[in-house]
Amino acid sequence: MVLVNVSVLDSHNRPVTGLSREQFHVLDNGREQPIQSFGHDDAPVSVAIILDSSGSMERNWKRARVMLANFCDNLEPRDEMFVVTVQQRPTLLADYTNDCPTLQSQLLSMKTHGSTALLDAIPLSVEHLRKAASPRRVILIISDGGENASRTRVSEIRQLAREANAQLYAATLGPQSAFQQIARDPDAGRGPKLLAEIADLTGGRAFGIDDFQQISTAAAALAREIHDQYVIGYQSPDPGTDGKHHRIGIKVSREPGTPRLSLSYRTSYQSPLK
Repeated sequence: MVLVNVSVLDSHNRPVTGLSREQFHVLDNGREQPIQSFGHDDAPVSVAIILDSSGSMERNWKRARVMLANFCDNLEPRDEMFVVTVQQRPTLLADYTNDCPTLQSQLLSMKTHGSTALLDAIPLSVEHLRKAASPRRVILIISDGGENASRTRVSEIRQLAREANAQLYAATLGPQSAFQQIARDPDAGRGPKLLAEIADLTGGRAFGIDDFQQISTAAAALAREIHDQYVIGYQSPDPGTDGKHHRIGIKVSREPGTPRLSLSYRTSYQSPLK
């Protein structure tokens, strides 16, 4: 059974509810597959927070703390999260918790420092998510998007994204985010370009927040989005053990004349290698 979490958003990036099983169509390597399980419920979520605390975040450190605080405040009581901070290497700052005030207190005394090994934090977070209490898992990266110290290879990150059962979201903060610096600083730009690609592979999203006033709205919308999802299950047409790569496609039928919908879901999976 292949399980796929699907976010369906309208033109204002608001979750769309009330869709039926019959409106969804699942393609595996281009061939439509019958949907065997379908649900739309608000299940608990286990969240890995990757928080960039490197030197380049000095101007955006307050924004990062506010983003994390607002996101944490919008989670449900049954949710859990842990925090990995990033400087020259990633470090587990706080293990699984839902105690937002204590977490915020820890961050108040932290100073930004050093280079940025942002990509190295992804394997660490995926490994720690194996201990999660919930089968629904999310990675949220809060950063300015820079990257200049990771040892993890790009090919390893892409492979890990296909294997990990977690959606990745990336929020870059500040008007000087690396999304806008790519042309001037290719090394810094390697991070956000890859994060956007991974987010797409896993069914998450990458977005920038330039205005301080947008942070609370974005954090609340993100918390709502990761809860308000459809879960679709289907049987793999080739359930072998050869490590074959499968492409996933999902479409939603809608009435003529109704607004176009935006879908986010993981776009591939790999059959297990015996």
